[in-house]
Amino acid sequence: MKAAPRSAAYVAMLLGLSSFGPLTMSIYTPVMPLIGSDLSAGADAVKFTLTTYMLGFAVGQLFYGPLSDRFGRRPVVLFGVAFFTLTSVGCAFAPSIAGLIGLRILQGLGAASGAVLGRALTRDAYDYKEMPIVMSWIALAMNVSPALAPSLGGFLGEHYGWRATFWFVGAFGLVLLACLALFLGETNRYRSERIDLGSLTRGSGEMLRDRRFLGYILTLGFAFAINFGMLAGTPFILQDKLGFSPREFGLIVLVSVAGFASGNFANNRLVGRVPPVSILRLAGWFHIAALTTMGALSLAGVATWWAIVLPHTVLSFGSGMIGPNASAGAVGLYPRLAGTASSWVGLAQMGTGAVGTVVVAVLTSMGSRYIAMPLVVGLLPFAIATVLAARLLKVSPLVR
Repeated sequence: MKAAPRSAAYVAMLLGLSSFGPLTMSIYTPVMPLIGSDLSAGADAVKFTLTTYMLGFAVGQLFYGPLSDRFGRRPVVLFGVAFFTLTSVGCAFAPSIAGLIGLRILQGLGAASGAVLGRALTRDAYDYKEMPIVMSWIALAMNVSPALAPSLGGFLGEHYGWRATFWFVGAFGLVLLACLALFLGETNRYRSERIDLGSLTRGSGEMLRDRRFLGYILTLGFAFAINFGMLAGTPFILQDKLGFSPREFGLIVLVSVAGFASGNFANNRLVGRVPPVSILRLAGWFHIAALTTMGALSLAGVATWWAIVLPHTVLSFGSGMIGPNASAGAVGLYPRLAGTASSWVGLAQMGTGAVGTVVVAVLTSMGSRYIAMPLVVGLLPFAIATVLAARLLKVSPLVR
């Protein structure tokens, strides 16, 4: 029996699809130093396993959306989740850091299916006015598992080794695949008769010429560059510099995740009362305030965990408001090309996110007497860009 759109079972599948990509990243971060030790790799090489996952994730965004617009959501998402499951098992057997880097690209390609199809399935079931609220609740719920994942990853890493984290996400993918095969029906009502690259190119061109669409995806992308840059840098600061264990790191990270959850709650209270564009314009300033505070504390010689985590919490609060509104705004503009629009949203997220991790990796490799300054110097320009990108969006009167 297939789950009806808008039903509780349908929402549960949306949550699973939306969460397994972020879960794979967050469960992995506490064991990154362990990987370096086991595979005789430096911190910079290990950070690039996060970057390559995100690059694979970004590239995958380009294919799943158009394919689902042509063939339907169901067959494409089943293929993507199956591919993710197989490559996760492959990562568990990686013999070297070079092998893991390559496998992480493939794992990211598979994980991209969940993000793209989760947004497209949401657009199939809900109208434009409902989407910011629905995506906000989905974003909140999907961050419960990634919030707990660093603690789980730290536990698995300490007791069973870093490879256990990949076995876990592989098992998660297998369970999700079974649920989708049993309960997900087809929801795409606008399937095209064939894949017309010309039409897809024209559709993408129309989106990228649309100032509103650009405003949404750039605001979202720059915000994710900051978040993923923090994700790449904080494990090594808190563990290598400040001496926390992987499990302790996982518990500390819960504080910053609470910021994201609080941002989602605040967004849910504001949607319907404040135009989403106004929320986006405000939220970027939390990033600037957080990174400025982190830099000031670092320059003052405050080298403790809260000087990193508390500003990260403020930063995450802003991201918790940006994510749902920017995603809903971009995908909601093009209901007949929801898959393609979702691909561009995901590409903006993961492409700029990958850039953020590279910037942090390069700057941290140079070293600094101030432990947080590589993060601040590398990510503050993205925070400024987030605020400027939101200015591309015009505030329209609130429709009640």
